[in-house]
Amino acid sequence: MDPQSIKSSLRLLLAKCLIRFKRLKYVDYSVDDISQIIKPHLPVLLPISVPKGEGRFTLSKVNISMPFDTDYIQAEVLGGIEVTYLANPIYRAHVVLIVQATPQYDPTKNNVLLTDIRITDIHMLNDEYSILKDTTSLISLFVPSPVLSMVRGTMKTAFSIMTGTTTSEANSYLQMYLSGSKQKVLDYHKPQIEKLIVELAAGEDMQYTLDINDFEESLFIQYGKEVAVEEGQLRFKF
Repeated sequence: MDPQSIKSSLRLLLAKCLIRFKRLKYVDYSVDDISQIIKPHLPVLLPISVPKGEGRFTLSKVNISMPFDTDYIQAEVLGGIEVTYLANPIYRAHVVLIVQATPQYDPTKNNVLLTDIRITDIHMLNDEYSILKDTTSLISLFVPSPVLSMVRGTMKTAFSIMTGTTTSEANSYLQMYLSGSKQKVLDYHKPQIEKLIVELAAGEDMQYTLDINDFEESLFIQYGKEVAVEEGQLRFKF
């Protein structure tokens, strides 16, 4: 047996003894450890439904925290929502979501996953990224300039001329823009964005499979009992 194998065997034996005699009760992972796991997977682009148009939500940054006196992981998610019609951007806004979730260990798959996922806040940042077209700008997107004077200024008429449709859902959607409120458009898309984030957090891509070739993770696969947030750390408990 080579010296490295002897060293690994002795290390494993010591760990087993420490666990058996309750001297090694847990291994902690910090906020930085979790952030390093998530970072390579960003940004994430998610399509959102827009009547007769196109939309997407880009998840660009996640700030992880584990408040000391809680039992959940909290993520401040920074994303951007974009809406286009006829290849023209009519709405852009940066959005911040606060997501909370409880970690859980699945010993049958050696996976750490998130459960009880909830969004506690979603709001828009008022920055230079935000775009909301005014009524004239919107109408000019749908109606060629030679016939612009024929339009009496209603979104419904303009949209019908350009697209050849009187789809009430699309007309109702575009009517929101006439108020000039960026928040009103965000409120319309909030349920869909929240659903996308919850599904993403609960999906297989967000589950972490313990590595049997990593000493600490392999040890937990053999002797671990549960994973929980305690004292501001993600704690793997033996």
